Amino acid sequence: MSDEYIKKFYYEVSQSLEGNYKIILEPKRELTCDWIEYDQVKWELDDQIRSLVRTLEKENTLEFEDKVLEIYKYICLNYIYDDNVLYFFKRDLSDLNNIKYIAVDWYGRIIDEKWKENRKKHNRRVCYEFARFYAKAINELINENDNLEAFMLGDKENLHYVVGLTGNEYSIILDLDDFNSIKDLTRLKLGLTINGIKILRDNSGKFQKAIDKFNKDRPKELVEVEKLKESLKAKNNIKYFNSVIEILKHYNIDSQGFCEYMRSIIEHEEIEIEKIWKEVKGNTEKRYARCLIFNFDSKTYLLDSVDKTLNVINKEKIDKKIFIFNPEENEYPYYGG
Repeated sequence: MSDEYIKKFYYEVSQSLEGNYKIILEPKRELTCDWIEYDQVKWELDDQIRSLVRTLEKENTLEFEDKVLEIYKYICLNYIYDDNVLYFFKRDLSDLNNIKYIAVDWYGRIIDEKWKENRKKHNRRVCYEFARFYAKAINELINENDNLEAFMLGDKENLHYVVGLTGNEYSIILDLDDFNSIKDLTRLKLGLTINGIKILRDNSGKFQKAIDKFNKDRPKELVEVEKLKESLKAKNNIKYFNSVIEILKHYNIDSQGFCEYMRSIIEHEEIEIEKIWKEVKGNTEKRYARCLIFNFDSKTYLLDSVDKTLNVINKEKIDKKIFIFNPEENEYPYYGG
């Protein structure tokens, strides 16, 4: 692909998004700019993604944009976000006026063979991994079309990565796991619309049409939850929260998806939350899931995203062997995947 398209995409990002960004390319490319970074890992596809790409390559009834969304949907329905990575974030207090969180390089970004083999045993991935193999999958669909290319787009603090797709007709950002909202990884498992695709340029409206077609007949919010809002929310918030929990139990969402959905419900009521981590038992590996604590009507509640429950607790008596506060204040050794 012409490097001019990538340069144009970076300009479009700088005009549309706040913050400092970089584009990450596969190794062995000659484009050099201060906002270009080359991945240290060869881009590879999981076997199931490779099989899907091969099937889509032979499919003549779908437009290219539809195929890009088919891969997006497959990832959202068959993978989950590995919130364990957030446990290992470190808080940087060197500037108290600008407290930052730093992601560790070894969690999905700079990896070894042990990591690759361990990742084959489960479907948990972090944003860097999603972006890496999604961009690779799109480029294999593109094949020898010099008018399009997919790559990774990340913020310079290495906190989040997405896929950029650009060419003559459009520039698109595909983000299926924005951990500041209800991810499309969760939304699609709930049968909801796609929210994580941002169009920077779409000369003919081609990509927007593909998104509109995909979203047709999909609700923006769970119908059952909308009905609850009308009948219950104003009367009893805790009963409302518990009713939403029971609805979510009927869907195949993971602990992180449950947590982020319930967080949006709770914070919508202007209730402040506190994050806490729970060790997930019954696994050969040691990992943690994010849970929430909040105060309401003079009581303290624990939203347990592993057990999918909401209970009144005494915060001082919570089991510190299972629940961990402020893990970002510590440093941790390499975690093998």
